[in-house]
Amino acid sequence: MTVSCNNNESDKTDADTTQNTINTKPAAILDCDLGSSTDDLFAITMLYDAHQKSLLNFKAVMIDRGGLENLRLADIMNTYYGFAEMPIGKVHDAPKSPQVFIPYWKMAKPEEYEGMPTFKRTYTDDQLQQLPDAEMLYRQILAQEPDTSVVVFSIGFPTNIAHLLETKADQFSDLDGVALVKKKVKALYIMGGELSLDTPEPDYNLKQDPANAQIMMDKWPVKIYFSPGSTGQKIDYVPERVIADQTNLKLEDSPICQTYKLFDCNTGQRMWDACAVQQYLHPEFYELHGPVKYTVDSDMVLHEEPGSLHFMTYTKTAAQDTIILN
Repeated sequence: MTVSCNNNESDKTDADTTQNTINTKPAAILDCDLGSSTDDLFAITMLYDAHQKSLLNFKAVMIDRGGLENLRLADIMNTYYGFAEMPIGKVHDAPKSPQVFIPYWKMAKPEEYEGMPTFKRTYTDDQLQQLPDAEMLYRQILAQEPDTSVVVFSIGFPTNIAHLLETKADQFSDLDGVALVKKKVKALYIMGGELSLDTPEPDYNLKQDPANAQIMMDKWPVKIYFSPGSTGQKIDYVPERVIADQTNLKLEDSPICQTYKLFDCNTGQRMWDACAVQQYLHPEFYELHGPVKYTVDSDMVLHEEPGSLHFMTYTKTAAQDTIILN
């Protein structure tokens, strides 16, 4: 697999318009389920790097996996990578006991597990417990941004997205959730959206919260770019390579490197979530199918109909083993 570093802004095109115009920096929000698969860690660092290169304005991290330890992980990541004041939104009515594939959430409880490193944090536990619900932080941020300027990356469960869509007018905006999204959001880039059950991991994210997945699919009013598991499945970033790359970057003490040193990450882990971010930052690696409309059945399998807001993304053959990490 090729892991590349890109220090120049690449040519970016949306499906139908130029991704960015000169002197604009779209706001970006990440909705993720830190604490299980490690591809979330790479996705979030890609957004940190894009912010530092002025490709976008990384505004907030929404956590859609329940539990204080997952909020701690977001704080650890933000603090380590220089985004200590990054707002964090917490989920309520989270999916119950979703599977944990790689338990690196244990780094958020170093006092309970022998050999766990202690990472700096910005928020106390009391402050984390007082964080706003994700849908309210979404509303606050969206209300402040220019129209059709915000890009949302959903690489976890659909819970927060559905909660946002069902909000009513409040102190931030006199628009309800659907109208606010339609006015402020340019597109949603989502890790999910399989077209059959015959896949290595048939839509894990949507299956954890099918009722809210249905709400998201029914009500989301602007473009959605689906990055199915079959796309990320092609990118196998093996633990030995991760550790070597982190060491070469002098990041031996990073949460990513420690995760790969302390836990068994050779579990079938692939870069599913990272592809959902990369398809925005590096569309030259991807082919689009659409526009169409997708509906979802009880197995969370997508079905195609005529429409104009949905796109399915696939890696180009020449780039199937490539991921840009910074």
